[in-house]
Amino acid sequence: MVFILLILVLWCRRSATVADWYAQHVYPVLSKGLSWLASPFSFSITEILIVLLVVLFIVRVVRIFTAKERHGRRVWRAVRLLLWIYVWFYAAWGINYFRSDLFARTESVPMPYEEAEFHEFLAEFSEQLNTNWCDVEEIDREAVEKHVKTWYASLPPETGLARPYSWQHPKRLTFNRIYSAVGVLGYIGPFFDEMHVNHDVLPLEYPFIYAHEYSHVLGVSNEAEANFWAFENCRHSEDPAIRYSAWYMLLTYTAGNIRSLLDEEAYQAWRETLRPEVYADLDFMQSHWQSLRWAWLSRMQHRIYDVFLRSNRIADGTKNYGQVLRLVLTLSDLHDHEEPEEHNEPEAHGQKG
Repeated sequence: MVFILLILVLWCRRSATVADWYAQHVYPVLSKGLSWLASPFSFSITEILIVLLVVLFIVRVVRIFTAKERHGRRVWRAVRLLLWIYVWFYAAWGINYFRSDLFARTESVPMPYEEAEFHEFLAEFSEQLNTNWCDVEEIDREAVEKHVKTWYASLPPETGLARPYSWQHPKRLTFNRIYSAVGVLGYIGPFFDEMHVNHDVLPLEYPFIYAHEYSHVLGVSNEAEANFWAFENCRHSEDPAIRYSAWYMLLTYTAGNIRSLLDEEAYQAWRETLRPEVYADLDFMQSHWQSLRWAWLSRMQHRIYDVFLRSNRIADGTKNYGQVLRLVLTLSDLHDHEEPEEHNEPEAHGQKG
């Protein structure tokens, strides 16, 4: 059985058409069922499962080297366990890595770089950041959940996202301190399609991170696309704190891209258009996470996750987070686009949030 499922997974890895079919017809059913099975538990089933699987695998490896009987059968059991974990990960969620990107699903063409249009966007960016700024000392998490799910439910089918359900809530994390130490703000638990938001996330960050992680539950694997949906979702809220979260978090993910597209003078001139309170928020956020981070472990996690993303057809690795800027410039309705002419597209540089 495991070999049949393994063949199907490998087929999806090689064919975007098959992966798209999975994402549209199989994943929504699996996600609905798996998340419902895990919903009675407030804690993360994914965390517990991973710990149990690691312990089980270590026990089987130890038995291979300590047993006096033939090793072949024990080796096979250890290998079979790894195969089942691999198949479960990809069948339950991971195949979404190999589906068509958002441009293909919406039949859109990435906008080429137009200097005038980019500066128009930067002006809008500054205005929205300044206008929507508010002092977010606390956040109504129930209001965030209601808005995020309602907005995602309103999206048309061609976006390729699964349907939200009322029982899908962020799970309590047992090892939250470790996630803060490596700078992980949230993640999806692929074995039961559980969403997790780091308990140390600041109120200002929470709406965007919630919307980002929930998009993963709805079948989004690409980190730039998850950032795009989080931005679009939050900026359409009537709650000023949620709207500010959209623009503020977009700034944290795209500052490197913006700087790469402007000369130093132009970049500094744009920075000066932002109100001082925005920079105060940035400084506070940086000091907050810096106080929790373990540098050596964070670097190790970053490298491992970068390799993982690249092995799953996210060519930019962890830089993919910052590629949201291209999606916003092409697909957002912030301003009208003129018909593009042939231009060379700039290389984008992202940074991990």
